[in-house]
Amino acid sequence: MPPAVAESDRSAGRASIRASFRTTWGIAVNRWLVALLVLLAVVVLISPGIVGRLAEKSLDENIDWVAAENPEVSISTERFDRGWFTSEGRYRVVFKGGAFHDAAVLYSSNGEVTELPALIIDTRIDHGLVPVSSMSRESGSLMPGLATTISTFQIDPGTGELIAIPGELYSNIGVSGTSKSRFVLEAGSFGNDEFSAAWQGANLLVISNPSAGGISADGSIQPFSIVENGERVDIGAITVDVDETRSDFGFSVGAIELEMESLSTESVNGPFSMGALSLTADTSIDDSRLNGTSALSIQDVVVPSMGNVALAMDISMQGLDAASLGKVSAALREVQDDDNPEAALQAIYPQIEDDVQKLVASGAEINFNQFDLQLPQGKLSTQLQVKFAEMDDDSPFSWAAVLLAMTASMNMRIPIAVYEFVQMMNPQAESLVAMGMLKRVGEDYVMDAEYAQGLLNVNGAPMPIPMPTL
Repeated sequence: MPPAVAESDRSAGRASIRASFRTTWGIAVNRWLVALLVLLAVVVLISPGIVGRLAEKSLDENIDWVAAENPEVSISTERFDRGWFTSEGRYRVVFKGGAFHDAAVLYSSNGEVTELPALIIDTRIDHGLVPVSSMSRESGSLMPGLATTISTFQIDPGTGELIAIPGELYSNIGVSGTSKSRFVLEAGSFGNDEFSAAWQGANLLVISNPSAGGISADGSIQPFSIVENGERVDIGAITVDVDETRSDFGFSVGAIELEMESLSTESVNGPFSMGALSLTADTSIDDSRLNGTSALSIQDVVVPSMGNVALAMDISMQGLDAASLGKVSAALREVQDDDNPEAALQAIYPQIEDDVQKLVASGAEINFNQFDLQLPQGKLSTQLQVKFAEMDDDSPFSWAAVLLAMTASMNMRIPIAVYEFVQMMNPQAESLVAMGMLKRVGEDYVMDAEYAQGLLNVNGAPMPIPMPTL
């Protein structure tokens, strides 16, 4: 075959191969494009109806979790209208007591209520893996998830007359059930002759995960005021940062940071005011033992006839038995709202006595690293350490054995001016000096105390103390 012809045939072959490749590639691309379009159709058009049911289930789980965490709050679904792309629901949050309950009763037109006050929440839900319908409203989002929601609020003071309150809650419920919510409140006010309130706004982000029992909150509440029957409360800006997870022992652990700019009141009992408040806490569980630290600071508390007072505390704890602590804490929560908490605690104590004993016998250490009270006359400072030794599990429990194995120490310093002020208020304070409990050291009265093996040593002098029988 002539060379020219052979080269022509080879060129034609290569062109045929390229054409065949383009045809095959084009068919593959078209198939992938069709598959992608079908997938998008499923996501956009078909998934909302399926996801709507999942979103409703997730909402119910969040409601059940909140109700379990707050026994004084009852949450019920008044209606839920499920659509293909959007659903709407109304929820009634009933408060059996507390500040909201009292404020709602005061705000009612005649103060006569036939039902418990409630917060009514109306929620629109845009569901689907890609909630396209949410783009028709403010703060809509195409973020993938089970649903995006917007909620508005009303108060039913117990009369059935619904009172709109400002603020909107925007939420996104993830595929895993995690809920991310942002509460936005613009400045405003409302009220009547007996109750009124004014606020400068709020912006809070809350993330909850009911399956893991986790919740976090971050944001700020701007200054607001409340007037009730002529008595007034003004609260400065509040910032909060919380990240907690519910433990297996019935209580939550994690980190809390709270700051409040100021607080003041005006009432028939006279004015009261205080400056900045700061609270931090951090707790964790390691090998079924609870460890934690907490610090509290309150500035410029104005006390009539005394002047400005400030408080600073720093507390730490290590090694508390989490299981017994959880049972004791649950019992205390149960009785704290009783009309007679002391009697209720006495009645319930036999049920938790074993847990109290185990909590003490398991060993722990509690330290008041700082407890400072700043008075106009000077600063009273205290440090306290208490350590419970871990007892033998095979030995029968006795409080005498616990006290003999326990160690403690305390250092207290009282400026002379503070001591003289206390002495003026209570002349019996002189007996503390006479007994050697307080000793003059420079410009302070001092108490250095140590306790071990049933003996108390104060300022170098041993002082045996009565002990229960074994």
